Amino acid sequence: MTARLFVGSLLSFLVLVLSPMMAQADTNWVQFSDKSNVAIDKEWTITFNTPISQDAVNNENIYLRSVSGKLNPELTLSNDGKKITVKPPEGGYEPGEYYALYVTQEVTSQLGKKMEKGYKQMFQIDPNAGVSEGGSGSEPDEEPEEKTVMSTGTVTADILNVREKPTASSNKVGSLSRGDTVKIYDFEDYWAEIEYNGKTAYVHKTYMKLRKEGGTAVEGQRIVVDAGHGDHDPGANYGGGIEKEINLDVAQRVAERLKALGATPILTRDSDRFLTLDGRVEYAKEMKADLFVSVHTNAAYKGAEGSEVFYSAEKLSNVEESRILATKIQNHLVDDVGMYDRGVKSERFYVIHHNTLPSVLVELGFVTNDGDRAKLQSDHYRNLFSKAITDGIVDYFEEPVK
Repeated sequence: MTARLFVGSLLSFLVLVLSPMMAQADTNWVQFSDKSNVAIDKEWTITFNTPISQDAVNNENIYLRSVSGKLNPELTLSNDGKKITVKPPEGGYEPGEYYALYVTQEVTSQLGKKMEKGYKQMFQIDPNAGVSEGGSGSEPDEEPEEKTVMSTGTVTADILNVREKPTASSNKVGSLSRGDTVKIYDFEDYWAEIEYNGKTAYVHKTYMKLRKEGGTAVEGQRIVVDAGHGDHDPGANYGGGIEKEINLDVAQRVAERLKALGATPILTRDSDRFLTLDGRVEYAKEMKADLFVSVHTNAAYKGAEGSEVFYSAEKLSNVEESRILATKIQNHLVDDVGMYDRGVKSERFYVIHHNTLPSVLVELGFVTNDGDRAKLQSDHYRNLFSKAITDGIVDYFEEPVK
């Protein structure tokens, strides 16, 4: 779970001024760029990518600090649970004063998951601030803030509709074509905020290949790694090789590699538990993912060997992107792990066919084949399998849209 603070212009004072009073123990903080000339009645909006528990919205988890100590602002949670508004102190902030807004790791989603890190935003109030008649805290003739580019997006669909608001029922104001690249200023669920003909507009991010501004190809990408089977559903089982265990171990290693590259890996399961096929697809939607990779192990007659990667050529979206992703991963499984090449194939497997994201299902090898099974049970080769999948994902994101 991540949080984003939508804030104003850059702060010019030294961070060291506030460092002593901001000291916190046992918390990893992500610090946003400092802000200056903030209005005395500024309301901060914290936006999350998943609904937040009402119980987590309190001044133990979200609070302000000034040189005078801790402040407990009024907090309100939006109806959809994804936005928290932080009200200014009664009577407003003190002009010229320095403050910091803290969002701790203890903020939890409605599913009970905590954030990996805390967030803090340091800011200085405008020394000449006064509350405007409109209540915005800014002068009527103040120039609008320059928007910060979060990402760029390249269209992967033949035609991508541009909407007036972040909803499919909103008015269509235009369209983009495959290969068009746009700057993205914000995200609201699956909707990306762009500028179109000089006005704010929205496009659906599922039909774009995203790249974080100033980042690597995979940095910030939300990648679902789905370990097939689990619990009472063991999958293929032969000669001591149990598919559900192999899938989970390799998936966890892929997640570790992706995280080290700056991506946001999302495991559908991190233990020996059962998930329905529909539940796996819905979880990817809930997590607003950018990519879906399902890890499996094969079984057949003893002579069958090798790896193969599946995509669905009959799904309604991202067919070509899925095929490219499957090809990139299969190439690495063959070249780097030394697996027999069974090719890239199309099948209507549920988790990829009913998935709007670029989606593939990877069959690492056959537990029923002595040579493949030896690799699948080897710690060394499991590392190679995970690296091959990760490298294939990186290659996919680095591939230009044509």
